[in-house]
Order: sequence, then C-alpha cells, then structure tokens
Amino acid sequence: MRLNPRQLKSHLSSGLAPIYLVSGNEPLLVDEALDAIRAAARAQGCDERESHVAERGFDWDGFRGGLDNLSLFAARQLIELRLPTGKPGDAGARQLTALAARPPAEKILVIITPGLTGNAAKSKWVKSLTEAGVWLALRAPDATELPAWLEGRLRAAGLQWDPAALELLAARLEGNLLAAKQEIDKLVLLAGDGRVTIQTVRAAVADGARYDVFQLADAALGGDQARAARILTHLEQEGVAPTLVLWSLVRELSALALLTHALSSGESMGRAMASAGVWRSRETLFNRAARRTGASQARALLDQAAAADRIVKGARPGMPWAALMDLSLALAANSASRPAAA
Repeated sequence: MRLNPRQLKSHLSSGLAPIYLVSGNEPLLVDEALDAIRAAARAQGCDERESHVAERGFDWDGFRGGLDNLSLFAARQLIELRLPTGKPGDAGARQLTALAARPPAEKILVIITPGLTGNAAKSKWVKSLTEAGVWLALRAPDATELPAWLEGRLRAAGLQWDPAALELLAARLEGNLLAAKQEIDKLVLLAGDGRVTIQTVRAAVADGARYDVFQLADAALGGDQARAARILTHLEQEGVAPTLVLWSLVRELSALALLTHALSSGESMGRAMASAGVWRSRETLFNRAARRTGASQARALLDQAAAADRIVKGARPGMPWAALMDLSLALAANSASRPAAA
C-alpha cells in the first residue's frame, strides 16, 4: 500500500510490513523515516541490521541469495538496500519483483531511493513492492505548505508562536529543512517561556533559505514579486550562473507566450496548454499567469528577456543581476514597462 508520511507512526505501532520502499529527495525526511522504521524493527526483535548499496556492477544474485540465509545471531534482520539512482536496471528490477512475490522470511527489507516520478513510479518493480509492502513517498513541503510543516515541528517541540514569527521563520528557512530542524532545536533553548516571537526569530535564526532557479520562475509566474526578488537575491549570493537563471525564466516565458497566443486565437485553455507544452502538474500556475497576461504583454516580456540576454552575455553594457531582477519583477507584475537595466 502507499502510505502518507503522517500515517507512518500509527502504521509502525500496529506492526511491520515485510517490505518498505522509501523514496524522496529531502535527506531530513528520508533519515527521519528510516530512524522510525529502525526503532520499530528493534522493538519487534530485529536486532541485526545490514546495509547494501546497489551501484554499478551490484551482485543482485548474491544479494538475493543472502536474503535466503538465516542469521546465526538474530532471530530477525533489517536489510536496507539503497538505489542511488532510483533505477535498479533489468536484473535488479527482476529480483525486486521476485522478492515482492516472495518476501524473505524473518527479514524486513527496506529499499531507499530518490524521489520516484513518471515512468519510474509506474514500473513493475515499484508496483510489486507497493502491493507486497509499503511505499512511503516523501516530498519536501513547498512554499505554501512550509508554514504548516513548521507549525507541526514547533508544536512537537512544545513551543507556541506568534503568526509574524512563523512567517519570518518560513521566509528564512524555505527550501532547507535540515536548517529548519536545527533552528527549531535552538529556539527550544532560547524561548525561555516557550513562546516564539518575531524578536526571538530575528535574534536566533540565520537566513538559511535555499532556493533554485525553478522556484524563481514559479514565484514570478505566480505573481509574487517579493518572493521572486528574495529568491533572485539568494541565487546571486550563492554564485549561481546568471545564464542558468535567465534560461529558467526564458523557458517559462516562451511557454507563456505560446499559451497566450493560442488563447488569443480562440483555442480552449486545455488545447492551448497542450500546444504550449505545459506539464499537467503546472497547469494551475500557467492558468493563473495567462489570465493576468495578454499575448502582447508576453511578447514584450520576451523582448525584455532578449535584452537581458545581451547584458548577461556581455554584448550590451549593463549589470546582469539587475537585468534579471527587472525581468523577474516584470513577469511577476505582468508588465514589461521597463527595459532591461543598463
């Protein structure tokens, strides 16, 4: 079965499944889930734990054969297998499918992979493991989900908080869950009365937000100028290449221009999305952007992006990061009223 991460504690208290598939790209969430499974396994008699990493050349036959051997030292064993790429290959897929059909006796098998999406999530070996055991798919909270995630962590730490403090905490720690955990641990010590105020956060919490170019494009498409400016500032401070930032913006602008042109030509929103090559998971974001942006505005934004491109590549005088800021804010405001900064 597929398990919601919030259900893990309740599930483990009622007994262990023979197989767990733990997938996710956020190290903190993966490590905490593994710690919970390990603790439950120890409580239920799994005193021995083995770890394997399925890298290139991994001996799948040897691994499978080892699972059939009984341990001389423990009644039950916890066997962990990491797939660093999330792709076991043909041989691995066959062995994992076979293990799902006949789980090893007296062993709990935990398979750890990066986030599984698309074809990987639909593969036979994933479906087989999910049917035989539990698939725990872990996903880091996005910007809109982070405040609720932080509330849960603060509550679990025995803290209360002011709304303004939570807002500042989310802004400073977005995209960096490990830093969020560390800072909450610090707040437990610093908030003597157990209440976190905005003054407490300002004094104690470093600006540990971690962003990428895709979050910038999403913020700009979503019309959030403040967040777009904050993300772009972080990207500059982290030394991200301006060409990469521009690429992410132009990619979304191009799709938006195709979408608005199709809509202005009388196509339905669904057909226009398909024509523009917008992924289904991003349709809501582009729908909002298209409703705020006309075809002429989208073309003007592309012209502004072309001017920014010349600045970034040194073909025109100007400050690259200022040009990128102007473009990001113009996209967020759906206005290309200003040329790229010179």
